[in-house]
Amino acid sequence: MYTVARFLQIIGLAIPLLAIVAQLNDAIKANTMLGFLVAAVLVFSIGHLLQRYSGGPQ
Repeated sequence: MYTVARFLQIIGLAIPLLAIVAQLNDAIKANTMLGFLVAAVLVFSIGHLLQRYSGGPQ
């Protein structure tokens, strides 16, 4: 469970980077980028909660 939690945190950190690159290349609009950022916060938060309650290293 700890490994899944850390993986979700990494994905949550990678999503904003990909959204910024897509925005700079004019592939997505600003409101779509905002949606990706909200999704990234949710994914990271779920990973953080899983890590916290899985009993793994803090």
